[in-house]
Amino acid sequence: MKKIGAIIILLISINSIGQNLIECGIDNNPKLTQAESEFLSEYMNYEQRKNYNLTDKKVIFVTGNSAQQFGTKSEYFDQIKAWNENGNKIATWIVELNENERKISEGYDVIITYWVKSLTKKRKKKIINEIKASR
Repeated sequence: MKKIGAIIILLISINSIGQNLIECGIDNNPKLTQAESEFLSEYMNYEQRKNYNLTDKKVIFVTGNSAQQFGTKSEYFDQIKAWNENGNKIATWIVELNENERKISEGYDVIITYWVKSLTKKRKKKIINEIKASR
């Protein structure tokens, strides 16, 4: 009986995660919506997100082996959707920006990496300066 209850709860939670994903990445506004924030809180484990609350955060999306390429919010969620169809997850991490980095980047709160093997401090600084230069 306990197994049946656990299976039902699992199926309900999988369905709600899928519904949240449909509402994610529908625009490229760098500020995450409530649905996007809630989805990522469920999608990422504690180590990936460090219990960071993403609600209303302005996000930079970065991809490539050494974080050399900017992505968009819609590209990021398209990657998640594609991999999710096969029951897989993408490699993704949250890198919080400190107060000075937020100021330099004109208000970005975090970098979300996907398919990045390593993000060095030097590359992080370069990303922040590239954002400033593009404004």
